[in-house]
Amino acid sequence: MTLEQAALIAQIVGVVVVAATLIYLAMQVHQGAQQMRSEGRQAQLTYDQTGVYKFVDFPELGRIFSQAEKPGFEEKTKLFFWMIGQMRAREYEWLQYQNGAITRESWETYHGVIYFVLGTERSRALWEVCSGYFNPGFVEMVGGMMKDVPPTDLWDRLEDVG
Repeated sequence: MTLEQAALIAQIVGVVVVAATLIYLAMQVHQGAQQMRSEGRQAQLTYDQTGVYKFVDFPELGRIFSQAEKPGFEEKTKLFFWMIGQMRAREYEWLQYQNGAITRESWETYHGVIYFVLGTERSRALWEVCSGYFNPGFVEMVGGMMKDVPPTDLWDRLEDVG
C-alpha cells in the first residue's frame, strides 16, 4: 500500500467518523427537543391543575364572577389575582407555541381555557385592568379570540344543576 492510498483510506475513515458524529449529535438534539417539549407540557399541566384546585378551595370565585351585585374589594382582588395566574399560564403556553416548544395542537387545547376565564362581563372588565401586565402580542391575540364571543352562562347552569 502506498502512502497515497493510506492517505485516501484515512480521509474516508475521517469522513465516516465525522458523519457518524453528526448523526449522533442530531439524535441528541432531537432527544433534547423532545425533553424540552415534555417539560413544557408538564409545566402546563401543573399550571392548569393549580387553577382548577383554586376553584375547589374557593368555590365562591364562580359566584363572584357571575353575580349581579357588584363584588366588594376583597372579592375583586381574589378574582383579579386568580385571573392573572390563569392568563399568565396561557401567556406562557402561547410563548412556548410561538417559540416552537409546543405544537399547534397542544396550544389549541390549552388556549380554550381563555374562553372560560374571560367568560363573564366582570372577568372581561378585570382583563381590561390587568392586560397591561402581559405581553402585547398575547393581549392582541386574546382580543382577537374574544371578539364577538358572547359571555358564557356556565355559572348559571352550574347553579341550576339539581
